[in-house]
Amino acid sequence: MNTSDVRETVRDVIAYDDARESAPFEHEIALLTGVGLIACAFLTSSRTRSVLHAVVGGALLARSAAGRDGLRKWTREPQARPRSRIVVTP
Repeated sequence: MNTSDVRETVRDVIAYDDARESAPFEHEIALLTGVGLIACAFLTSSRTRSVLHAVVGGALLARSAAGRDGLRKWTREPQARPRSRIVVTP
């Protein structure tokens, strides 16, 4: 699998995630799990496990704040408009 295949797969996953409905309490669960993993990072005696817990916890915190139903829904802000691509033809 080359880089362009991986890139295309990631684009497909992002498109799917944008098109699907959110699961109930999806972002809240991600937030609580992220906070829990970061707390575990401070309590774990293994340095490697601590780093892994912190990285995954941070990613879950970012996930909880991102997307259609993240902070935008919590603050009751209107949906963001997708960026339009400006195509310049010669």
